[in-house]
Amino acid sequence: MRLIRINARNWNAPALRQEQGDQAIQGPPVLKLTPAATGPTARPVLLVHGLGCTTSGWFTLASALRARGATVAAISYRPLGTSVEQLAVLVAGKVAELLAETGADKVHLVGRSLGGVVIAQALADGSLNGKVDTVVSVAAPFGGTPWAARLVPVGATVRSLREASPLLRRLALAPAPDGVRWLAFTATLDMIGPRRRSGPAPARMQTVAVEGVGHIGLLLNSQVVNSIVAALPAHEQAAA
Repeated sequence: MRLIRINARNWNAPALRQEQGDQAIQGPPVLKLTPAATGPTARPVLLVHGLGCTTSGWFTLASALRARGATVAAISYRPLGTSVEQLAVLVAGKVAELLAETGADKVHLVGRSLGGVVIAQALADGSLNGKVDTVVSVAAPFGGTPWAARLVPVGATVRSLREASPLLRRLALAPAPDGVRWLAFTATLDMIGPRRRSGPAPARMQTVAVEGVGHIGLLLNSQVVNSIVAALPAHEQAAA
């Protein structure tokens, strides 16, 4: 796992503190921080919101993606009365619809909080094999959240977010999906999904730890939004 630590208030510092394992080095930013000026993104983007959120929470990011020319869809669901596994089936179905509608070969997936866990489950159960280019998770509590034990009423979805739940243990052991790039944004002030719990499998992702913001603040930060847009590569399909 590569960890990049940045400060939301001083994003354009000349060097970012990077950590790989126990080693800390100084170096230039790894991520481009502004959208690439490359024309439309052929691969569509599917946004998966978190617990207690709605598709309206994606307004800023969705607008930035569409301004770049991307096809953007946002899935809506009610987390109570269902399970992470059932939500993963819903996501897989929406991915199939997007591919059929756009003619693209793969999609990009962006999941916030619970949405990131749902995406990880959909990848782990094999229903998205060969269909995903890039995953971006934002404040996703892959190691569980302390708040899951306090939420009432408690359903299967919330129970799955408890620390060391059977589902989170399975996801931690799931093999890395072939050909999928994974970028995880975490917030150092996040009390819902603490940073140390915000990655599914250390070997398969790049993590960006944003200092000075919390769980909600990540998607309100314009630099984070720009980085997500820049991380989703343009891809022109070859003519049939």
